Amino acid sequence: MNGDGDLEARADGLRGRLADRGVSSSEPRPIQHGLQFRAGDAGVVRLYARRDGSVTVDASQVRDPALRLWIQGCAADAAGESAEPVLRLWPQIGADESGKGDYFGPLVVAAVRLEEFEAAGLAARGVRDSKTVPDDEAARLGSMIEEECPTAVEVLDPALYNERYAALASRGRNLNDLLAELHGAAIGRLAGDGPVGVVIVDQFSAAARIDVLLTAGCPGVPVVTECGAEGRVAVAAASCVARARFLAGLAGLSDAVGVRLPKGGSSPAIVRAARAVIERHGEESLGRVAKVHFRTTGLVRKG
Repeated sequence: MNGDGDLEARADGLRGRLADRGVSSSEPRPIQHGLQFRAGDAGVVRLYARRDGSVTVDASQVRDPALRLWIQGCAADAAGESAEPVLRLWPQIGADESGKGDYFGPLVVAAVRLEEFEAAGLAARGVRDSKTVPDDEAARLGSMIEEECPTAVEVLDPALYNERYAALASRGRNLNDLLAELHGAAIGRLAGDGPVGVVIVDQFSAAARIDVLLTAGCPGVPVVTECGAEGRVAVAAASCVARARFLAGLAGLSDAVGVRLPKGGSSPAIVRAARAVIERHGEESLGRVAKVHFRTTGLVRKG
C-alpha cells in the first residue's frame, strides 16, 4: 500500500466534501509524516500516515467548532471508525493502569493528555498497547511520552496499596473502587490544566459508583469507558507510561530486598521468590513487596 497515495486520496476526498459544503481549500503541501491544507479562512487541516497504513486527520487547528466536528466526522466515516461524536473530540485524556494482576510491585495508574496531531505523531513512532510490546520498549515509550506530553501518574507501592485495599474491603468495596479513585485523581490533575474534549478509560467495571469516581475530577467533561480502549492512542500512551512506572517500581523493590521479583500473579517462581523474601527479611516483609490479599499469599504460607 502506498502511504503517500493514500494521504493524497484522503486529502482530495476531504477537500471535495468541503467544496460541496461551500468551503474552499488550498492545495495540500507536505509536512513531516503527512500533508496539510487550509480549509478556507477557518484554519489548517493535517493528515498523517500511520504505520498500519491508516490515515489520521487532525482538525484541531480549525477555529470554527461546528466545522471542526464536521471534518472529524468525515474522517471517522472514511476510516470506518465509531460514529459516536464524543470520541472525535480533542484534546483527549486517556487513562490506563499496570500492576493490577501482578502479585509483586506497585499498582500504577497513568493519564495522558493529547491533541490529535500529537496522537498521530505518537502512533507513527510505535506507541500502542503496552501489553503488545516487550518490557524494554514499553519502558522507552513510557519515558518518551512523559517527556513530551502532559501526564499524571498515581503510584501505590505495596505497603500503601495493602493499607488502602484493606480500608476499602472493610467497607464492602473492592479493587475496582481503588482503581477508580486513582484514575479519577490522575484524570483530575490533567483536566485542571486546560480544556478537554473527552476522557477515555479502558473499562474495568460496569458499576455505577465507579463512573461517579471517574468523573469526580473532571466535571462537565464526557468520560467514555470502553473495552479495548488501548486501541485509542491516548489510552495506549497511558498504558505505556503506567507499564514503564510499574517495571521501574518492581526493579526497585527487587533491589531493596535482594530477590528478583517476577511479574505475574501466582506462578511457582512467584511463590519461591516470596518465600525467599520472608527467609531473608521476616514474615512482615512480604507486605512491603506484594499485594497480600492475592490467593498467592496462601500458597506462600503453606510452605
